[in-house]
Amino acid sequence: MYIPKSETESRPLGISALENKIVERGITWILESIYEQDFLDSSYGFRPNRNSHQALKELNDLIMFQPVSYTVEADIKGFFDNVSHEKLLEFLRIRIKDTTLLKLIERFLQAGYVDAGLLVKPDRGTPQGSILSPMLANIFLHYVLDSWFETTVKSHVNGFCALVRYADDFVFVVRYAKEAVRIERGLRNRFNKYGVELHPTKSRNISFGRFERENAKTQNRRANTFDFLGFTHYCDRSRKGGFKVGRKTSRRKYSAKCREMNAWLKGIRNQLKTKEWWKILQAKLRGHFQYYGVSENYAGIARFYKFTIRTVRKWMNRRSQQRKMSWDRFTEYLEHYPLPKPKIVHSFYVSHVR
Repeated sequence: MYIPKSETESRPLGISALENKIVERGITWILESIYEQDFLDSSYGFRPNRNSHQALKELNDLIMFQPVSYTVEADIKGFFDNVSHEKLLEFLRIRIKDTTLLKLIERFLQAGYVDAGLLVKPDRGTPQGSILSPMLANIFLHYVLDSWFETTVKSHVNGFCALVRYADDFVFVVRYAKEAVRIERGLRNRFNKYGVELHPTKSRNISFGRFERENAKTQNRRANTFDFLGFTHYCDRSRKGGFKVGRKTSRRKYSAKCREMNAWLKGIRNQLKTKEWWKILQAKLRGHFQYYGVSENYAGIARFYKFTIRTVRKWMNRRSQQRKMSWDRFTEYLEHYPLPKPKIVHSFYVSHVR
């Protein structure tokens, strides 16, 4: 099936049959027991006891407390659709000698999918939505990116540099401009060697760090920002005037969440009784605050909360020709049937992420 990726693009989602899911889950457990000891600390996606908020905190700490003046943000063009089966199996053979297990993984990769009644058997890629795909992606990028950065890039780069990766989304932080250029160029060559490529418009190196605001002002330009894991990162000032990393829900993600909420409320209001869909709405808001409720983003989640409140009242008033609910009446309604209020769930100014 296809799910929206943006206003103009869709993303294919592979839905495995039940029997496949059981086998994929078993293979994933086996691969996890083998590779978890190999994976590096820079990798946060789809690993035990690791998550996106830890990746965001690590990125925050690197920029705040290390001599970082540049970032290289990268986006792999259609990563899950373009992973080379041949290269991936080569990587698997480094640690796995069991030919039966290798053959099973190869059959999974070559199984194909049914789209509009037609069986398609691609020679590249792993289906998004599959239980096994994230593990295979981590293995592929461990060899192509993480190990390459740790063993090759770090030994050839002058000054500080680090990598933070969550699945196929990653950022390099670097001290010197020429090293950022070298890393970006080396990254393109490295990916081309293994059959994947950086997105031409979504990958770039920019100046970013504690002196970015002053440099931007001197150069008569806007201070640079970058997006990572659904948040726009920007250079901000603390209450005492010192440097800090600011973050807010990215414009693209915020717009998408608002469209989703509006479409859901429009569709559900006449299908179920209010008391039934109200519980679902509460869960949706809690989920939004659970992910986007991070340090510096209170304004972002409060804005989404206000949008949701306005949209709920709008669609409740359009259910019938009955008397419309005024703001006073609606506020009173919310006092009796409250919705979750925005709150910061993940603080990046403590030693751990809750």
